[in-house]
Amino acid sequence: MLTAIIVDDEQKSINSLELLLKANCPGVNIIGSATNALEAVKLILTNKPNLVFLDIQMPGYNGFDILDQIKENKSFIVFITAHKEYAINAIRKGAFDYILKPFDESEIKSCIQRIKETKKDNSIPNSNHHSVIELSVKSGIIYVKQEEIIYLKASGSYTEFHLDNKVKHLVSKNMKTYETHLAPELFFRCHNSYIINLSKVKRYLTVDGLFAEMSDNNMINIARKNKDEFLDRIKHLGH
Repeated sequence: MLTAIIVDDEQKSINSLELLLKANCPGVNIIGSATNALEAVKLILTNKPNLVFLDIQMPGYNGFDILDQIKENKSFIVFITAHKEYAINAIRKGAFDYILKPFDESEIKSCIQRIKETKKDNSIPNSNHHSVIELSVKSGIIYVKQEEIIYLKASGSYTEFHLDNKVKHLVSKNMKTYETHLAPELFFRCHNSYIINLSKVKRYLTVDGLFAEMSDNNMINIARKNKDEFLDRIKHLGH
């Protein structure tokens, strides 16, 4: 069971999230809510919840001010906000996830499931590996959830990000730049030119080489030297 506190200056938003959690996430027990920073800090430090849903823009002190006051508390911090421009700051401060309003059922359920898996491993949020990654593309900066990434492909000094729903982004940085920012339990460099999301592997094929068939049906080369580690990682994925 996860204990949770919701912090938002709009009671309507608190009520909506509470209803969504109760309906879709039976393993979450909401033990309190707050509509201002001072109330929130007191509530969090007193109750020490596993999880804090935290808005950013609030009158007076904002969500980052709250985070600074509770940083010694080992809670999973999930920012829920209408302001996407704060995502990278939230990530750098160690937030577990960053969900934009209006949030939907699938995003919340996915977030809760990943928290449960992390907690099951007796670990706390890891500030070096975040659920959201920043991509500098031609049109500006976009923020991508790591679980949406199927694979990365090296393309000279560029990197192709292949995402769910056939979305592809070309980024003007080499693949090595991103390797250390990807969740190590989820991503594997199977070849000099590819990093794959192990949870997106559909099949392992050995005809005319070694390949991982991904969720988008693309076939990704696996270097022979990486075969044993690949199979071991697949076997123990999620354990």
